[in-house]
Amino acid sequence: MFQRQKDSGNQPTNYVPGRGRGAVGFITRSDIGPAKVDIGIEQDDDQNDYNDAKYDEWNGYSIPLFNMGDYDDEDREADLTYNSVDRKMEERRLKRIPTNLPEKPSIVNQFSDLKRELAKVGIDEWLSIPDIGDYSIKKKKQDKITPVPDSVIMSAQLSEKNLQTKAHDLNEIGEARGALLSLKLDKISDNVSGQSVVDKRGYLTSLASLPHLSENEIGDFKKARLLLKSVIQTDPKNSFGWIAAARIEELDGKLAAARSILAQGLQQAEDQEDIWIELSRLETPEKAKLILNKAIQTLPHSVKIWLNAVNKEQETEAKIKLLKRALEFIPNSVDIWKELVSLSSESEALVLLYKAVECIPKNLSLWLALAKLETYDNAKAILNRARQNLPQEPTIWINAAKLEESAGKNKQTIAIVLSKGIKILKKNQVKIVKEDWLQEAEIAEKCSNVNTCYAIVKAITLEEDKQSDCSWKQDFTQFEQRGSLHTARAIIAVEAERQNNFEIWKEYIEFERRHKEEDSQYFDQALELAVTNLPQIEQFWIELILRKQELQQNYLEVFEKSPKSENILLTLSKLEKQQGNYEKAYQYLQYIQDNLIPSDKTWVKMFKLMLLMNKQIEQAEKILAQYPQSDKLWILCGQAKINQKDYQGARQIFEEAIKILNNSLNVWLTYIKMECQQQLYTRARPLIDRAREKNPKSSQLWAQAIRLEIDAKNHKAAQFLLSKALQCCQLDGELWSLAIELEPKTTRKKKSADAVTLCVDNPYVYLSTAKVFLNEGKIEKAKRWLEKALILEPRLGDAWAYLYLIEKEILQQCISRRPKYGRLWKQAKETLNQKYDIEKILIEASKLAQKDIAKLE
Repeated sequence: MFQRQKDSGNQPTNYVPGRGRGAVGFITRSDIGPAKVDIGIEQDDDQNDYNDAKYDEWNGYSIPLFNMGDYDDEDREADLTYNSVDRKMEERRLKRIPTNLPEKPSIVNQFSDLKRELAKVGIDEWLSIPDIGDYSIKKKKQDKITPVPDSVIMSAQLSEKNLQTKAHDLNEIGEARGALLSLKLDKISDNVSGQSVVDKRGYLTSLASLPHLSENEIGDFKKARLLLKSVIQTDPKNSFGWIAAARIEELDGKLAAARSILAQGLQQAEDQEDIWIELSRLETPEKAKLILNKAIQTLPHSVKIWLNAVNKEQETEAKIKLLKRALEFIPNSVDIWKELVSLSSESEALVLLYKAVECIPKNLSLWLALAKLETYDNAKAILNRARQNLPQEPTIWINAAKLEESAGKNKQTIAIVLSKGIKILKKNQVKIVKEDWLQEAEIAEKCSNVNTCYAIVKAITLEEDKQSDCSWKQDFTQFEQRGSLHTARAIIAVEAERQNNFEIWKEYIEFERRHKEEDSQYFDQALELAVTNLPQIEQFWIELILRKQELQQNYLEVFEKSPKSENILLTLSKLEKQQGNYEKAYQYLQYIQDNLIPSDKTWVKMFKLMLLMNKQIEQAEKILAQYPQSDKLWILCGQAKINQKDYQGARQIFEEAIKILNNSLNVWLTYIKMECQQQLYTRARPLIDRAREKNPKSSQLWAQAIRLEIDAKNHKAAQFLLSKALQCCQLDGELWSLAIELEPKTTRKKKSADAVTLCVDNPYVYLSTAKVFLNEGKIEKAKRWLEKALILEPRLGDAWAYLYLIEKEILQQCISRRPKYGRLWKQAKETLNQKYDIEKILIEASKLAQKDIAKLE
């Protein structure tokens, strides 16, 4: 519906609507016409020139259109009216557009009034704006179909005819080839293997596998034949020329020609074993046996011919018989003895080896083989005989050590055997090279002779010069990197016992700790040896006690042997406290106070235990006066007042502590936390300001101030403090985690990505990122971020709490890591008064984590 516009003012006198365009009034259709011209106005002739050449689009005609009339009161009144309208329109325009715009305003300035009006648009109006549907503004490409030219069709028809013609020709060629092959198959006789029946399919396959020689290769064969023919003619007694010529023919596929050449060579060089062996290789098995028999008659002392003849036999009995016959001609051949022993039974091999060592007493391998087949006592006697025949062989002593290990002897006994062996070898002018012996130790380790490996290292270490004391570390590192752990373990263990140095023992224990998962018994042995060799070092006793407790063994037996030092007693008190035996833990601390001079560490443990047992802290003022620089004692005394709900007394203690320790963050944070728990934010804010004056760069104080404003539901102040905190501590992970949580949901992921980029490998940032994904229900992504955080900090209790919400099976893994860090973890621990185990703390912390995730909505 159109509405009538409001009148802008009173009509001027003598005003006639439409008079300006020549009308004096309006009439209806029933009248004589729409309007009539005012006859009363005189029509003067226009003396001016109003052609198109003098017209301008902007200014119009240069000569006024109505300059012929007089300017009377009516014209003046009309001008005033039009000017008032123009002024009113200009005022309306200035309300919408700023006054400081340039002469030619930009697009942004022209639409500024519309942008201001957008602030009045509500959320419902925004949501009601419809989507545009198709987001693409580009025109979709249409598939174009191009017709195929006639030339392509014609060429395809011609190629089809050619293919049919070629196929017809190929069929004819295949039939002719098949006929030729059938003729050849009928004429084939026996081949090299002696078969008289030919498999047609197999023959066709063999034909396909034959090499096709090129012209160059044929020329090479011709040159080789001429060259070898010259070699044979020059030196016909040399078997290598005949063998090379035969192999040329064999490569060319002319097997008969190769045999003929070797037969000719036998006439010239029958005293050479190689030509007999080559001819037997080219012949059939039956003919090869005949040739080798003739070769044995010609050359009865050739080991190669005998062994080739043995390989041609199929039955074991025939081989043994032939080898025994060979020993009649060559009794000192090691190869024939080894072959015969390998084919015989264990009892027969033992007899044969006794004969072999009599025939060849200088061969080490035969002595060692005989020792392996004998009993312990007989093997010792055999090795002694071998040592007498071969006094310069260190391998005999190493095998003697392995023999002792197989008999169940300990490392010390085996080391004595090797030490004696090294001395005897030195007397026989044998040079002892440490690197060679360490390689033998590594070989013994690979053969599962661990005690022998240790004994070799110990023997060679005790025999080397004193000047080489620093070389052990290089050898130890080298063998550890190569994965020879037993050799590396032997090197550092022997060196630790020899020098009895604290640093070496410490490195030895660290080595065993690194490889504890592979075999933990060596870690326990290292600790036992450390406390035995260095009983005055309390660090080793503490580690042994903790190890016994980890294995759930009686660690009090270790305590009875250990020195009664403060650290050891504190360790025992801690173990009893973890098991819930508070009275027994208190007794250990009381023992320190009565018999030793306690340090502030002991009093801290005592105060904590008293808080757990709900005991009143006695002599607090005296102890604080004695240890005024211990912030933990001040905090525990203040905590005792808080537990008694004596908040004024706690404030007095904290104020006194601040006077002495004004830079202690723990005191400030505990004081501020107490006020926040009482929701006394007006007291807490000045405390934070005072603390920041002393510690301006502390990110913990900034985080505490931000959390205070969050708890007070003053989010704008929290955002303001966060921006200032990030300017002061740009790369702090805890502050960035708060920034992620305070960010609106729509931009939270972007903030998380920025935090991960800036704070590389920060567990708190990873934890907040996981919380974002948990809030969105993306469980797998959240789990991956939590696992990353736990890799960086395995004792971060908050990460375990959030992970427990996803996967309940991580309980035992969490207990083994013993977490202690995290805001939610500490809060859960305080809620349970620290009396419960890790499982209950984890469950309580997971409940707090569930509430923390809900706050992100």
